[in-house]
Amino acid sequence: MSVLTRQRPGDAPEPEYLVEPAAPGSGPPMAPIPAVLALLSLGAASIHFAFAPGHFVQGWAHGAFFLVVAWFQLAWAVAIVLRPTRRVFLLGLPNAAVIVIWVLSRTTGVPLIPHGSTIEAVGVSDTTASVFEYLIVVGCIAAVARPALLRGRLPFTPATSIVTAGLVVAAVSAIGVTPSFAGHSHSHAALPGLLHAHGDTAGLTGATPCEKAGPPASPAQVTDTEGHFHRGPTPQAPIDEPTRALLAQQQVQARSVVTRYPTAADAQRAGYRMSTPYVPCIGAHFTNVTLVSRFDPAAPSELLYDGTTPDARLVGLSYLVYHPGGAPEGFSGPNDLWHQHNANGGLCINPAGVVVGAEGLTPAQCLAAGGRKVLLTDIWMLHDWVVPGMECSWGTFAPECPELGGRVGGTAWDAPDPKSAAQLGTG
Repeated sequence: MSVLTRQRPGDAPEPEYLVEPAAPGSGPPMAPIPAVLALLSLGAASIHFAFAPGHFVQGWAHGAFFLVVAWFQLAWAVAIVLRPTRRVFLLGLPNAAVIVIWVLSRTTGVPLIPHGSTIEAVGVSDTTASVFEYLIVVGCIAAVARPALLRGRLPFTPATSIVTAGLVVAAVSAIGVTPSFAGHSHSHAALPGLLHAHGDTAGLTGATPCEKAGPPASPAQVTDTEGHFHRGPTPQAPIDEPTRALLAQQQVQARSVVTRYPTAADAQRAGYRMSTPYVPCIGAHFTNVTLVSRFDPAAPSELLYDGTTPDARLVGLSYLVYHPGGAPEGFSGPNDLWHQHNANGGLCINPAGVVVGAEGLTPAQCLAAGGRKVLLTDIWMLHDWVVPGMECSWGTFAPECPELGGRVGGTAWDAPDPKSAAQLGTG
């Protein structure tokens, strides 16, 4: 087989295959380099398949892109093994375009697609896929430019090389799609219209002040990573006596906050600033950003009030914690279920740091509201309803408290206005 060069009159025809095909009946050629490139392509495809459903939540264009890329990479992996021709190697080069789109989505945004202006965070999974794609592009260019590389001697037998590469690619791909390693740049909770009920909903009577105020303004806090809707009482896992004793001790520390900041004015004097208007079911959030670096039961980074006026009363605590790599170690036991707000490009936040819209807003709607979409990739949140007289009947760590009704921008004691909550969430 000759190296590919420009043909001259009288030259023998350029070979179609860069790797000589096997004899008829002996099966497809299994040269090491095409096989390794195929494994890399399978690894990238598996990551794109795994995260396609979450990107359909962002929009049809995002999800369709992931599926098209995944199927292309799967088909190319098969083709490069069965027919390692120059043309098939060249078909591996569009992976470079996928890398460019990935870089844009993490730097300036991708133009011309819905929600493309949202800047996503870099995670293990997307970086892994991009590294695989880069190696595919480099391998294809090398194979086309120097076909002799495909015939060179390797330090291991072809079978050993292929098996070793396969194990490495499989291991790295598995890490890339494992939630505890994959980061949260691709954790997109479902949006209104995509929720489906799951678990105990017996407490949803329709008569609580929270429910009368309308649907959840922020779907992420009542939706798990699989899109299951969990509004209502939160199931409690049993805990042993030592765990219960430590939890009780932590909650004593948390309740000490109640006497220190009974009103919004007290919170503001201590460095807390309003970060959301009053929102039914969860209250008005006042945040102290100096406390977000660690979890401390006695120093919650957010306080929840029944309004935003100086005399608004404390109704709950909220722990907002910066913690890369997963939810932080919080209260003792398994019942403190942390949540994030990263669906659909994140919350809509104005220049003053106040949330003016939930995840359902599009970038255009957010801009019209005076804010921009912000992904809180490594930010985790947990409510703790321990204020005497305002204990939440849906659970101490429930994402919503049914006793809190009212309307968005008002107080917990106003007449319910379901349209206000829906507008905050979906524009």
